[in-house]
Amino acid sequence: MDLHEIQNVTARFIADANTQFNRIPGSAIAVRYIKSSYQNDPVRSAVELFLFLFAVRYLLAPKYSTKKKVQLTDEVCFAPRRQADVHGDLTRK
Repeated sequence: MDLHEIQNVTARFIADANTQFNRIPGSAIAVRYIKSSYQNDPVRSAVELFLFLFAVRYLLAPKYSTKKKVQLTDEVCFAPRRQADVHGDLTRK
């Protein structure tokens, strides 16, 4: 493949992706919102993109069973105790 063919394939891919995106209901509203938001505050757009990607990742994450039985016990674990000496300093014993 030469450079001209690569450019043609890339342009065709972008045009096809744009056509498919425009078929999604509400895509025109989303594009208009992003354009107006970016003109006013590009940092806000970056934060919104991060939040959107986080939401997509969260929704696509594997689901964990809530019906799994958990064994509860009466055992309690404490951290090692420290005692105060005469001057109030903490020392380990």
